[in-house]
Amino acid sequence: MKIAVIGATGFLGSNIIKHFSKKIQIVATYKNKIPKKFIKTKNVKWKFLDIYEKKNFYKYLGSPDIVIHLAWSNLPNYGLKFHLNKELPKQKKFIHNLVSGGLKNIFIAGTCFEYGNQNGKLDETMMEKPNNNFALAKCKLKNYTFSLIKKFNFNLIWGRIFYIYGKHNSRNTLYNQILESSKKNREEINVSGGLIRDYLHMDDISKIIVRLSLNKKNHGLVNICSGRGTSLKTLIKNICKKENIKSNVRFIKKKINKYEPNQFWGCNKKLIKCLKTNN
Repeated sequence: MKIAVIGATGFLGSNIIKHFSKKIQIVATYKNKIPKKFIKTKNVKWKFLDIYEKKNFYKYLGSPDIVIHLAWSNLPNYGLKFHLNKELPKQKKFIHNLVSGGLKNIFIAGTCFEYGNQNGKLDETMMEKPNNNFALAKCKLKNYTFSLIKKFNFNLIWGRIFYIYGKHNSRNTLYNQILESSKKNREEINVSGGLIRDYLHMDDISKIIVRLSLNKKNHGLVNICSGRGTSLKTLIKNICKKENIKSNVRFIKKKINKYEPNQFWGCNKKLIKCLKTNN
């Protein structure tokens, strides 16, 4: 079996390829450069890919059985018109190119921001209310991709990912900030500790995506989440306990992002059902 991971140098992509069996051939794509500590195993082949180019992407990737598509430009600048005016048209062409070329199974990374400013438990049947350009572009891409299924007969999983946490060598993640804050003479970090989100460790999310993708089923829209709300304050305390550190964090009440509600988390009932599906 061959699986292509689009955006394999990213925070999530670089972790996902670690969770596949060594018996599976992985085509891991990069756009800017291969990270210095890239995975050097016989089953992982690194390949340059720019979705803005014109080519038969399915053949270029070696006609994979499954594609896991995680790539999106200019993040985390969610408000840019770029997402709608430039990235969305290219993403549409890229996916159309893949499925018209013969691809039969694709996982595409969505975002919990597609729900917009809605509090509480969010499930897949709820109306989408995107309130930033990135989320709006994702919703439009989702609708477009679903419209292609009848014509090209492929299996789609639109994984609406909630909040990822974990260490990363090249990104300034919250986890890394907490670790840094524990060091001597580090500046204090202000955090809105009362915000409630749905957090999953990057390893757990990676395993979920791998299992869903290997099902090769048309699961459609699926929340990738824990199914429970956790305050940011609790998450940080748990990280400190796990790492046996004392962070230099001050918890404040200020809300950071205008496009996010104060308290929301995902419903994972459909996810659990899909994971029980036999491969």
